[in-house]
Amino acid sequence: MRRSHPARDGARPRPFSRVRPFVLRLVRRLGFGRSDLRRPVDRVQRAVGVTLVVVFLALAVPLAAWAAERSYRTGLRDEAAQKAGRYPVVATVTRRPADATAGAGDQSPSTVWARWNAPDGTPRTGEIPAWPSAGRDGTRRIWVNASGKVVGRPLRREQVVVNAVLSACFAVLGVGAPLALVYAVTRRVCDRRRAASWDRAWERLDRRYAG
Repeated sequence: MRRSHPARDGARPRPFSRVRPFVLRLVRRLGFGRSDLRRPVDRVQRAVGVTLVVVFLALAVPLAAWAAERSYRTGLRDEAAQKAGRYPVVATVTRRPADATAGAGDQSPSTVWARWNAPDGTPRTGEIPAWPSAGRDGTRRIWVNASGKVVGRPLRREQVVVNAVLSACFAVLGVGAPLALVYAVTRRVCDRRRAASWDRAWERLDRRYAG
């Protein structure tokens, strides 16, 4: 009678135990696996694949780093320039368009009337974008220029970082897409040659048994 081992029975499966077979199949599918039946056309495909991977790593990594750094530096300059000409002020809601417009129904307005002070203290009034809890006497911080006109919020540091990451991703895709296309074409050509080679081998085998 076989005794169960507590440590083995209660052991958790390794994190990569299910991933490894998939990776091995993918490697063989791409032509990088080892096999004694590999033909010259298979070795050509493997050589092309290895070369493309090396080219990808040699180009994608530095290009992605350069693109991210350039985007980040540009974003920092834009952030500083926008913050230099935009000022945060507190706007107080004075009237909702729905309060004076008949037939508005239950639809929330997209703007509300509010008052605020320009950076020099001059009172200003106008429409500003509404928010879900925007009621009379509600307040919200808005951004204005030197004359007190409402402008968009300046670029935030989080946006600068996200743009830098996206630039790096686009750089990687820009390098990887053409290389992937080259490998796809190479694989298609090699598949045709493999199929033709198998056809010739079957024909020789048929003639051998027929003769």
